[in-house]
Parts: sequence; structure tokens; C-alpha cells
Amino acid sequence: MGWQYVAPGIFLLLVKLTGTSLFIVFFPQIFPRGNFSFVPEENDTVLQTPPSPTISPTRITTTAAVLSPQLRWESYEGNLYGFSEDMLEWSSSYYECEDHQSTLVIINDKREMEFLQNETRNGNYYIGLQHTDDGNKWIWLDNTELNGNVFTISSTDVEQQCAALRGKKVSPVSCYQKNRWICEKKNG
Repeated sequence: MGWQYVAPGIFLLLVKLTGTSLFIVFFPQIFPRGNFSFVPEENDTVLQTPPSPTISPTRITTTAAVLSPQLRWESYEGNLYGFSEDMLEWSSSYYECEDHQSTLVIINDKREMEFLQNETRNGNYYIGLQHTDDGNKWIWLDNTELNGNVFTISSTDVEQQCAALRGKKVSPVSCYQKNRWICEKKNG
């Protein structure tokens, strides 16, 4: 038997051993535990389909547990004010406040406005004020009309039905624009 016949056989054997070794090393990365397992193990990963949402007239909820965004709470004159760092549309902000047993902030006087101005210098924050479709009025969530003595706001754009506070200015904004928000609830 000559080396000309043995050398290719040894080379082929080394290639097969290398390929098999690589396959064994990388097999767990290609097929992680739990995705393709024929033998049940104690720590198998169970693949689940995402829950389907159930639609109610006012809100979409799911059966999965979702963490609500954290708010930075500040106390002022008997109320707690929650300032978000996340950004959501107005309706989602409304529900986030509701989840924290509060409402989007309603600004009642100039002192409260000054407190909020100091906290909102770095971005737009939704407040509980919306423009009515049937007239030229701004209405708070408690159905009271905006008092022009605290601040004024005007809107001629039908796309800007919500209000956002940034520093010393309250501006009309689209309710579908993503902004931070301020929640308010009684302290105690």
C-alpha cells in the first residue's frame, strides 16, 4: 500500500473529525435547549404564543402582565404629582394615570402652574385638557372650562385637540403625538 492512497484517506478523516467537532461545539448555539427537544427535561423552555387582546369599548387590555412606566412623584400642597419619563400618546397617558389611581393633571391656580412649570422645563408633558369638537372651548377632564386667569391657549388646527405643558407655555398638540405626562392625585 502506497502513501499516495493513504494520504488522501488520512486527510479525509481529519476533515470529517474537524467537522464533527465543530458540529458538536456549535450544536447548542444553533438549537438552544427547549426549542427542539425530544426528551423532556426539567429546565425546558416552553414556547408560548402571545396573548390575544380583548377589546372593550374604552380600552384594550391583554392577559399578560405588563409593567407600567414608573413615575417620579412630587408632593405639593396636599397633592401628589407623577412625572413620567416615558413618552406615550394622550389616551395611553390617560390610562397610565388611571392605573396609578390618579388623573392627568388639572391646573387650578397660578401657584400650581408655577410648581408645574419648574418641573417641566425639559420636555412637553400632557395635561388633562382637551379642545372640544363642537366649539372653541378647552375643557378639563372634570368637565370644567379653562380659566383664562391661569393661562391661555388657542388652537385653530383641528389636529391639535390636546394640550401639553413645557416650562411656562401650554401649547395645543396632536393627541397622537408621543409626549411625557403628569398625573395628579390627593396625597394620603
